[in-house]
Amino acid sequence: DMLYKVFPKAVADKLKAGQKVEPETHNNVTIFFSDIVRFTDISRVLSAVKVCGMLDRLYLAFDALATKHDVFKVETIGDAWMGVTNCEY
Repeated sequence: DMLYKVFPKAVADKLKAGQKVEPETHNNVTIFFSDIVRFTDISRVLSAVKVCGMLDRLYLAFDALATKHDVFKVETIGDAWMGVTNCEY
């Protein structure tokens, strides 16, 4: 189900049940942002297949590390990756 890929399980469960999801406060949360420096320049000189392969390898590694270290992947768009940790649900 797509909800479980986009939201933490507790949030996805509530949304699926049609319940309201209230905002929460957490005292110590870490947010990680990754962005490839000069990505536009890299994209100009490499073929689309090479750029996609590079991003695929990089973000598969990020996803594996996120799973290993209990980091919730929030989003991957283009050359950007975002994750959150210490956000208990």
